[in-house]
Formats: sequence, C-alpha cells, structure tokens
Amino acid sequence: MAPNLAFERVDQPTEALADEATKVFADLMVEDPAAIALVAGDMSLLPSLGSLMIRALLLSPGVGEMFTARDESGALVGFTLFSLPGQLILSTPEQQKHGMFEFMGKLSPEGQKYYPEVMAKEVPKANDEAFGIQEAERNTYWCNFAMVRADYQGKGVAKALFDLATKEAAKTGTKIALTTTNIRNVPIYEKLGFKLYGHKVMPSPWVDWPLWFFAKETQLEAA
Repeated sequence: MAPNLAFERVDQPTEALADEATKVFADLMVEDPAAIALVAGDMSLLPSLGSLMIRALLLSPGVGEMFTARDESGALVGFTLFSLPGQLILSTPEQQKHGMFEFMGKLSPEGQKYYPEVMAKEVPKANDEAFGIQEAERNTYWCNFAMVRADYQGKGVAKALFDLATKEAAKTGTKIALTTTNIRNVPIYEKLGFKLYGHKVMPSPWVDWPLWFFAKETQLEAA
C-alpha cells in the first residue's frame, strides 16, 4: 500500500475537484485508443472530453458518486467515479450543461457524427449484450472512471478505492460493472474480484479501440 494516503467518499463535490480529476484523466489517457477515437484524433480536446464527463457525474446532484485518494500534500493521486443506479452519464439537460454542446462544437464533422453514434448507441448495446442486462449502465453501480496517477500505480490505490465503492454498493446489494479500454487493466480487475464478461473491438475512422467488460456482485448488508 502506498504510504500516508487519505481515501474518502466525496460528500461535497466542487469545481476545483472536477479540475483536479480532469488533469489526472488527461495525463493518463493521452495514448488511449478510445480517447483518440472519441476526440476524433484531436488530442487537444482530451481535457474537454474529460471535463464534460467528470462534471456531468460529479456536479449534477444525485447522479454520481466519487471516491478519492490524496497524498500528504493534498494532491489528488487517484479517483473512481460512478453513476448511481438509475442514472446514465450525459442523459439529461442538467448533465449536458457542463459542456456537452461546447465539446461537440469543437469536434470535426466526422467526430460530430461518430461520438453520439458510438456513445449513445453502439457502446450501450455492447454493454447490454456482454452483461445480459437491459440498460446495463442504468441498472448497475457503473464505474465510469477509475484513474490512478502513473507514479502511484501498483501500490494498492485502486484496491483501496474499489473497497470503498464496494461497501457503498453493498448497502443495496447492487452489482458493480465497468469496461476498460486498456489490456493492462484486465488482470488488475480480475485480481480485484471482477469477472470478465467479454471483449469487443469498436471500429472508428481514426483507430479501432477495445473494450473489456467486467462486473462484480455485492452482498446486501444486513440491517
């Protein structure tokens, strides 16, 4: 375990926290094929993509739940961000106001066609098929982000963050589900107790990108 880290569930999300999380995301995802496809090959848009998705979940009341890891100086070194059961990222005007139309306006014409087609149709369809759950993202405790800064990877940060999330999900006995686009994460999630439900490659005009589907059951806590 990395020494002297503070782990917590975020009770009072702020714009400053959204900015911190966006930076962690952008630093980690710069070479990720899914990120390349979703910004239509324009990596200068990666912070805008991260900011949109993180703010939609973090700053829209009742939509998401975040867990953080901070070092002794207070710097954010990792976080997980979930959409709560019944919620779906960027599905409401309240969430979309956090930069959806500004981001879409920056994409190339090809990207403006690709992003909504894949994110609103193809990816949800793939999720539902892999997990055998209708509207899988709405009907699970869905992990949209699991990010650990490169210099803290391999030190137990992800385990500690998911332990906190598992305790929250267990309050209602809800299944935790997620996808990853990085093959290096596959053995990590298996070690964390997730079951691999499948693998799919998503085509794009810029780069094809992979999805691995994972889920873990939780036990309803006794009253």
